[in-house]
Amino acid sequence: MLLLELNPLITPNAGLILWTGLIFILLVVVLGKFVWPAITNALETRERSIEEALKAAEAARMAKTDLENEIEKIRQEGRIEREQMMKETRLVASKMEEDARENATKEYNRILEDAKREIDSQKQNAMADVKNQVAKLSLQIAEKLVKKQLADDSTQKQLVENYLSDIKVN
Repeated sequence: MLLLELNPLITPNAGLILWTGLIFILLVVVLGKFVWPAITNALETRERSIEEALKAAEAARMAKTDLENEIEKIRQEGRIEREQMMKETRLVASKMEEDARENATKEYNRILEDAKREIDSQKQNAMADVKNQVAKLSLQIAEKLVKKQLADDSTQKQLVENYLSDIKVN
């Protein structure tokens, strides 16, 4: 207790309480007039900037969502277009293959017909050649036979008479 009696700040008296209260009220008035409005304005500005940042973040999130949806839509359209192009490419390739096959068949048939005509032509030429050779050979054989048969005069006379009788009959 001795410490309390020696220190005048620890034991309150009426003057000290009055001056402390007055300084406190003055401090509150000065702070209320000059500092608190600045702090309040700073807090309000900070609150507005946070709200604006939140709104901007929400707008950015919505824009991001819209862009993601747009990107997905473009990807889907790209897939559809790619599939359509692949389908068209397959159709064109199939058509080209079919045309090539048809052209090859036509060319094959044309070559086959040309070959048949060539074979027939060569066959006819060969047959004509064989006929000519057979005719020549027949003439040679007939000539040799006739020479042999007509070796004597009586046979020649008889042959001439037979020919003449055949001519008169016809």
